[in-house]
Amino acid sequence: MADVRVATQTWKVGDATITSVVEDQIDIPAGLLFPAATAADVLRHPWLVPDWADAQGNIGLRTQAFVVEIDGITVLVDPCVGNGKVRWLPVWNDLDLPFLERLADAGCIPDAVAIVVHTHLHADHVGWDTHKDGDAWVPTFTAARHLYTEAELEYSRTSQLAGEDVYADSIAPILDAGLADIVEPDADLGHGLRLEPTPGHTPGHTSMWIESNGEHALLTGDFMHHPVQFAEPQLAEIADADVEVARATRRRMLHEMARTGALVLAAHFPNRPAGRVHADGAAWRFVPE
Repeated sequence: MADVRVATQTWKVGDATITSVVEDQIDIPAGLLFPAATAADVLRHPWLVPDWADAQGNIGLRTQAFVVEIDGITVLVDPCVGNGKVRWLPVWNDLDLPFLERLADAGCIPDAVAIVVHTHLHADHVGWDTHKDGDAWVPTFTAARHLYTEAELEYSRTSQLAGEDVYADSIAPILDAGLADIVEPDADLGHGLRLEPTPGHTPGHTSMWIESNGEHALLTGDFMHHPVQFAEPQLAEIADADVEVARATRRRMLHEMARTGALVLAAHFPNRPAGRVHADGAAWRFVPE
């Protein structure tokens, strides 16, 4: 029986196919991700159990990328942490995980990727862009254009955490290889793909809309970290650069997700990462698909 924690999942949106490729998944106390949250805050919403939380109020946290196939092209969104990289967070440090094998099992080899989209440039969203070749970090998706916003590049250059350098090992090699394109945060990428500015978690954070045959999906990136934030949108994630801007983005996008009826897919949602947003009293609820 497949392990749901790492199983590949696929959804159709019109003629587009979206596939989740999992790097890893862990369970943590809610307060580690949301400093103001307690287990009681999670358990106040029984619909979170068992898909996204356990009976003790611990929450699941996944790292995954999404492969989007549309109009004959392959787009990779947020390629996770990567192997062998020095990271300050112990669960991300010096990983040795079969992500590329899982990517291949999902029908996607690195040379097939035409575009790499980054919702932002934290370590867990750019890592597989490069891999080690001898002593050098070199591009993994050598046929792909890698998209960045200028605000996000500047934030990454100037906001590294102690003991790691995400810019040097996962971004600069792409720029040096001539594989990078700087785009506007609301860029129309063609093929029914469009970026939406969703700042707060980082200054240049974007999300990506997919439209095909009148159907819509939204890849949120990290303006939502866990389904508990649908019910408790005020909860700030520990790495939010601007807490109030992030809250305003969540509230704005919750209304937009509900209005459009879009299929919503979030980078860190465990087990069942895709669903739709429904009003639930004074807040919202995430209903999986």
